[in-house]
Amino acid sequence: MPMWSLEEITGFTRARITATRFRHVEGVMETAKALAKRHGVDPEAANLAALVHDVAKEQNIQQVKRILMLQYEEAYLEHSSKIWHAPMGAIVGRETFGIEDQDVLNAIKFHTTGRPGMSDLEKVIFVADYTEPNRTYEGCEAVRELWGNLDEAVCEILRQKIEKVASTNPEASHPDTTAAYAYYKELTGA
Repeated sequence: MPMWSLEEITGFTRARITATRFRHVEGVMETAKALAKRHGVDPEAANLAALVHDVAKEQNIQQVKRILMLQYEEAYLEHSSKIWHAPMGAIVGRETFGIEDQDVLNAIKFHTTGRPGMSDLEKVIFVADYTEPNRTYEGCEAVRELWGNLDEAVCEILRQKIEKVASTNPEASHPDTTAAYAYYKELTGA
């Protein structure tokens, strides 16, 4: 299957998410391209992953659940439905848009949970999603100050995510997130 053009992917994505969510996607695209250039990552790959990362964010949750089960991603169903859109986005990227670049697909799939040993592209999307200009919550600015070191920025985001989840449900952190935090904490000496 030939890969869709950026214009086609943009139109598909824009039609399936709210205007507010699409503004977030545009912010992630802008941030991802800047981070990619800064860290020697392919800006076109970063732009594509950023464009697709939230394509399934507002998809019907029962439909997402069914597709995740069919695609052998049911382990995600044991965790918060707030993260289901990430593996679903990678499925849409591969099955609908014809994206074959596994690094791009991984950047989409792991943009919410992270994982140990992420590629630089995965880290760019993970950081861009958390810190794009429309994000104003507590902790964003601290991560923006770490943009010069992707590993440190990733580690701080993971720390913040785990801390936030622990305040409401200590067992609720996704295992990829806790494993990634341990990995990046050791890597950075944080």
